[in-house]
Amino acid sequence: MRYRILYWKYKRKLKRQTEAVSRLTKERRESRKEIKRLRKMVASLEDGYVVEWCHYCENQIVMLWNPEKDGLSAFCPVCGHRMMLCDSCNGECDYNYGSDICKEM
Repeated sequence: MRYRILYWKYKRKLKRQTEAVSRLTKERRESRKEIKRLRKMVASLEDGYVVEWCHYCENQIVMLWNPEKDGLSAFCPVCGHRMMLCDSCNGECDYNYGSDICKEM
């Protein structure tokens, strides 16, 4: 009789532990999916950032910018002057500050 009581007691305990492990496994799978999704988002955002130096206010500006779609000129968010994104240029930069043009414009 005593062994039967111990058997049922340990069987219930094993069932509870198994359910707890399955819940943790499910949560772990969901968190892994969330981490994978967030890593993809971070990678896509890192690719779109442009770092440029504004010659007017002498600040380093970091912007989310797509040079192919948005062009190679942007406005500084600090001072409002136009700045050229020469670091994103595909080739040798030939920007002329006097006439304010380059071959990529």
